[in-house]
Formats: sequence, structure tokens, C-alpha cells
Amino acid sequence: MSSSTWIGGLILALGLWISPVMADEHGSAVVQQLTERGTDGCLKCHSSESNNPVVSVLHTPHFMAGDPNAPVSDKGCEGCHGASSEHAKKLAEEKEHLRVPPEVNWGPKMAKSSIESRNTACLSCHEKGIVINWAGSAHDTDDVACSDCHSSHLQRDPSLDKYSEADVCFACHKTEQIEANKPSHHPMREGKVTCSDCHNPHGSVGPASVLDATINDTCYRCHAEKRGPFLWEHQPVAEDCTNCHFAHGSTNERLLKVARPFICQQCHTANHHQSSIYDGDDVAITVTDTDIARQLTSKACTNCHSQVHGSNHPSGVRRTR
Repeated sequence: MSSSTWIGGLILALGLWISPVMADEHGSAVVQQLTERGTDGCLKCHSSESNNPVVSVLHTPHFMAGDPNAPVSDKGCEGCHGASSEHAKKLAEEKEHLRVPPEVNWGPKMAKSSIESRNTACLSCHEKGIVINWAGSAHDTDDVACSDCHSSHLQRDPSLDKYSEADVCFACHKTEQIEANKPSHHPMREGKVTCSDCHNPHGSVGPASVLDATINDTCYRCHAEKRGPFLWEHQPVAEDCTNCHFAHGSTNERLLKVARPFICQQCHTANHHQSSIYDGDDVAITVTDTDIARQLTSKACTNCHSQVHGSNHPSGVRRTR
């Protein structure tokens, strides 16, 4: 092979590597370049009167032309969608089905690009702040695309709206949706809290993608009075709030996992206590004594042990005050 032939082949290979490559209907490589008209050319076909309108994107942060950090400021629509010269070519109506998609396409009428390429387009700008822990997060490892949750062309992204965000999450998280509709629940249905008040869907250093390093610290954002430190600690409270409470909803009051007094008796099973229904070996016994039965009726441990989360009273060793 001559040196000129070898150099020519190398230049061609580099050109294909640097330029965006698509495939036509025959599977042949199609190299796309940036269009000359840019956004004006895109909006000619994607106008409000077209079958594929995207003009709502003009009212989003992505299209703030005066912002040097906005993707549109440099390459227009191709700042996100990549080079689209082949996509923008004029075709006869009967050949519309052969139109090549942009380098990065989110659908819906053309084949979507790979999840990796779509997410890379988003992460090229959104790489800091709440997205900094995306790599290796639960959604990342489950191959969730940014566009599975976000609608970047809409003026009001449902994922960023407090009143519609939960519905976006519930599209996948059905168990949590069921729990949130139980009688005792965090006020998500009422629009007072939403998923991102507790979770970072882009990943976090804490379990279950909670905002803080621990579940307790996340709960204390709202329930600061439970934080302590207390003179008399209640061990399961200090360990994890979810030892006793469900996070999203419950059929028991106060999101308890088990109704009172049984929630307490899962750990406190000492015999001879006035509310005990277990023997010393954690075996349930039949309550026949009238006085014990009367004391159990409509009673709960917290009627006496009211400071169940912790106490600072000198005589509060049993968290009764």
C-alpha cells in the first residue's frame, strides 16, 4: 500500500470518527454536519401548525438566547440534538418515512437514540448541583433516560412542578403510589410535599436516594423536634425512623408500621407489665384476667410513655415525661 493511499484512508477514518454518523435506509453510513440555517430551519418544519410542533421550547430556560450557558446560544436546537444536516434535507412527501433522525433524538416519531447518547447530551450541561451524583445512581444503573422523567420542550416540565411531580414518579413507583393513598400518609395528595422533598432522583450519598446521608437526617428536615440529642435516648429512634414508621403511607395512625400497643410490644415483651400480652419467651398468652383485659382496651403505651422519641427530663428514663 502506498503512503498516499494509507494517509488518505487515515484522513477518512478520522473524519468519520469526528463527524456524527447515522445510517440511511440501506444501513450505509451517513455523515451529518451542522445546518446552515440552524434554529430557523428547525422551526420552519416544527412550527405550531406542523404535525411535530416544538415551539413551546422557546419559552423554556433551554432557549434563553441571551444566556451564554444555554445550549441554544451557540448551536441552536443542534446544541442538544447534535448535527442534523441530513435530517433537515428536503424530501418529497412520499419519502418522509425515510427521513434521517438528528444525531441525538428523543423521539417520539423517529427511532430514539441510545440512552447513553441522550443522557450524555443532557449531562454535558447538567453536571453539577443536584445531578453531581448521577453516575452510579439507582436510576442510572437501571438505564433510566433523563427524558423518561423530564419534558424539556414544555414550558412547565411536570417533573419540576410540585403538583405534578409525584405523578411522574408514580408512573414507575407503583408501590409508593399505593402507600401514598393510604389513610395515614405524607401530604403528597394535598400538594404540601412531593417526592423531591425527601429524595434526589439523580442520586445521593444516602440510602434510597434520600437527600441527606441518613434517613433520619432527611426526616429531621421537617421533624426537627425529634432530632435531639436527648438525655434519655430511644434506641430504635436514634437508629432509623423507619424502624417504626412507613415513609409513604400506612393504614395505621402516624404512619406506624403496626398499630399501638403492638408496635411497642415487638421489642418490649417483659411479663407482668400492665399492658403485656406476652410471656417472657415472646409467646402470646391468652388474657383472661378482667383487670388486664380492661387495661388493654383502647389503650396504648404512649398514653403513659408520651416522650417516645426521647426525653430530657431528669426523671424521664422511661420517657414518661
